[in-house]
Order: sequence, then structure tokens, then C-alpha cells
Amino acid sequence: MNVDISGIPVNILGLIGLGCISGFLSGFFGIGGGPLITPILNILFGIPFPICIGSTLSRTVGTSFSTVLRFWKFGDIDPKLALMIVGGNFVGIELGVYLLDWLDKLGQVNVGGQSISALQYYLQWLFFGVLITVSGLILIESLIHRRKGVHRQPRGLLRGFRIPPYVSFPKIGVRQISLPATVYSALVIGVFTGLLGIGGGILFVPLLIYGYGVETHAAVGTTSLIVLFSATYGTITHAMRGNVDLWLVVFLLVGSTICAQIGVIANQRIESDSIRFYFAFIVLIVAGMIGFNLLRAIYG
Repeated sequence: MNVDISGIPVNILGLIGLGCISGFLSGFFGIGGGPLITPILNILFGIPFPICIGSTLSRTVGTSFSTVLRFWKFGDIDPKLALMIVGGNFVGIELGVYLLDWLDKLGQVNVGGQSISALQYYLQWLFFGVLITVSGLILIESLIHRRKGVHRQPRGLLRGFRIPPYVSFPKIGVRQISLPATVYSALVIGVFTGLLGIGGGILFVPLLIYGYGVETHAAVGTTSLIVLFSATYGTITHAMRGNVDLWLVVFLLVGSTICAQIGVIANQRIESDSIRFYFAFIVLIVAGMIGFNLLRAIYG
């Protein structure tokens, strides 16, 4: 049974199944699932990238809301940190959407003897670069700790920036961190949200853990609230440009809202180092899929 998405017949059960997988990952890792769903919708289902991006953000709103409620119950969310981050994040989203419009106007590029959309080609390379970098760094760090048998919390690189004014987040153990470092790092991630349709979770989780030194479970929980805010803003921005397909959003939400709860429960039962390891492994798989698709486009 198929549904028409932007003129393309798409299998409904496939969308619901993809929603289930992304919902579990959203609850388990605190990510909205955009970096996983967006390229899959484009590569496997053939849906245009702008529609994938806008609709994925819309689905993320529903999934993240469900996830936030569960993490709030466990006390793993710092609303002060989340609200401070989204200010810079919203500015970045606007910049990202502007870049998306600019890429869409580039037309076609000649790759491997065939003409393909410049938007699709460049976004896949950007997805691939972001996912490989994030997964590689986290995988190396988590493997080192697993081999040593020591479950140690990363110290937080951004805590070393001595740029006033400073803020503190005692609820999650951050005594002092530079406010400009906090806001500008969120702005950069906001660009990826607007450009790639990711709620930012796949970047915010490592940022909070390795940049701010936040404990892994609290980083995942707080990120889920940040993703809810940024995905809501991104959805509005993309909807104004006609990049949201309601049927696509509905079928993705059917599976994701239920499975997100299962993911949160699983998160509470697994050690922090293991969560980071699994996170990197999942991201690496998706990066490999994108890389394979790029090679196929280049070499036929």
C-alpha cells in the first residue's frame, strides 16, 4: 500500500517501520533522528531532499515531545542550559535555511557522466563528512575507555575558554563555562539544523559531553529538550517554504512516538560509555550508506 509524497509513490509500512527505528534511537540517544531518517528517505524512497528535511523536522517535534516527558520524569534535563543554547541555535537555523535555498538554485552538476541535483550531491557529501567526523571521534574515545575498563566522564573542552561572562549549571555539574562559547557553538549547530534537517541531537550530545563536560545521561536528556525547541522552530521555517508533507510526517510519527518511550527506558539501564559507543556505531552505519550512494553516483 503506497501513499503519494511529492508525486512519488512511497510504501506506508516502510515509513512506519522507519519511524519505529528512529523513535527508539531518539529515546535512547536523545537525537531527533534527522541525520538517520533524512538521507534514508532520499536514498531508499527517492523523496526530494527539501521535503525530507522539512518533514523530518516536523516528525522530530512529536517524537522529541514524547521523549522529553520521559526524561523529565527521570530528572535528566537542565532547562536553564537548554533555553540558553536555543537562542544561538535559532539564529543558526535561519542561516542554514538560507544556505539550503542557495544550494537549491544551483541547478544540476555533472558527476560520473550524468547530471544530478547540486542540492542532493552537496548535501550528501556534507552529511557524510559530519557523520564520519562525529562517529569517529566518539568511537575512538569510548573504545579507549572500554579497553581501560574505566568509566570516566570527559572533562569538557569548552570549560577551558576564558571568555567572560560566565554561567553555571549546577544541576548537571557544570560550575563555570563561558557564555559566548556556549552560544556560538549552538549557533554553528543551528546552521546544520536548517541546512540538513537535523534537530541537532547528533551534534548536541557530543557537544554537551565533550564540550561542556555534562554526564552522558543528563546530556541525552537535556539534548532532547533542545531538539524539541530547534525542531519546532525549524519546522515553522521550512513549512513557510512548502517543505513539509503532512502525510509523510503522520506515517513517521505513528511508529516513532511509541518506540521513543522504549528507547528512553533502555537508556536508563545502560552505562554511559556503552551509550556513547552504540551512538557512534549507529552513526557510522548511516555514514557508510551515504558514502556508498555517493560512490555509486560518481562511478555509476
